[in-house]
Amino acid sequence: MKKSFVIASILGLFFVLAILGPLSTPQALAKSIELSLGTHPPPKASPVRGALLPWTKEVEKQTNGQVKIKIYPSQTLVKMRDAYDGVIRGIADISWGSFSLTPGRFPLISVMELPFLSPNTFVGAHTLHDLFKKFPEIRAELKDVHMLDLWVTLPYEIHTVKKPVRTMADLKGMKLATQPGARAALEALGAIPVTMGAPKIYQAVEKGIADGAVLAWGAFNAYKLYEVTKYHANAHLGGLPYFLVINKNSWAKLSKENQTVITKLTQKMWPDIVCGAVSKEMEIGIKKTKAKKNEIVDFSPEELKDWIATGKPEWNKWVKKMESKGLPGQAVLDEAVKLVEKYSKIYMK
Repeated sequence: MKKSFVIASILGLFFVLAILGPLSTPQALAKSIELSLGTHPPPKASPVRGALLPWTKEVEKQTNGQVKIKIYPSQTLVKMRDAYDGVIRGIADISWGSFSLTPGRFPLISVMELPFLSPNTFVGAHTLHDLFKKFPEIRAELKDVHMLDLWVTLPYEIHTVKKPVRTMADLKGMKLATQPGARAALEALGAIPVTMGAPKIYQAVEKGIADGAVLAWGAFNAYKLYEVTKYHANAHLGGLPYFLVINKNSWAKLSKENQTVITKLTQKMWPDIVCGAVSKEMEIGIKKTKAKKNEIVDFSPEELKDWIATGKPEWNKWVKKMESKGLPGQAVLDEAVKLVEKYSKIYMK
């Protein structure tokens, strides 16, 4: 009887250990952590709905629920202008936002803001990724945070209220609401940029503070600019660089295993997930615009040559400014041009 009891006890112990064994892994035993993610687009906008939300869900799944990320859209946690500093100060654990709202703070990264350099969101994003890998001076610009991803917007286009833009001359003297990164392109074309964050552009156009907006088609749709504009010119002025970053202390709180999982997952999903999402939103915005029977002007490559020529002096100014600071401006620009050519062959067939 005693022998049977001992055998049964041993078997029972093995059964319990078999059940509990998988739970004893470091990842399973790690304390569950919820991280906050602050950003500016509304919840239905493509960067949130089509990129950030799927990514956060996959992070939770692949970390077995140990890392959960709650998204705060529409500037509810941090203002667009404060997105980067909000992460440094710990107001948000993670943020997704624009480099261009703090001119001069990320000097070499601003190469992607140069007029007519980035012809496509996929091309621009992969170019910026490669520049980050190659140049330690660019990586140093993000030393206060842990970088998760870099991205470049769709090219910025021209959307006006009363006056169509069919030639470069039509832009002269026009007040156009846009983000700071597009300032150089507009000034070179003779327009007057009225700079602000993307969420404020609708109101500026609606109230007549600006004659129109310069915004990528994806954001154009997300912020419903089709309600207040009538004429549209696809001049492909260039893109703006964005970041997805996490507070260093927040990153350090994660287990090494979960850090590895998130890093590999992000590298797999980004930047193509957000490039694809905004490209779909662009198609929706154009479709809505055509349904309203608004005018959309598409310039031929020959016509755009004159537009592009206005941007080249800005490239030279940028290089001189970087070199005066002891930064490798010429090397970064040269590499950016090579990478744009490389990725254009892949993504613009």
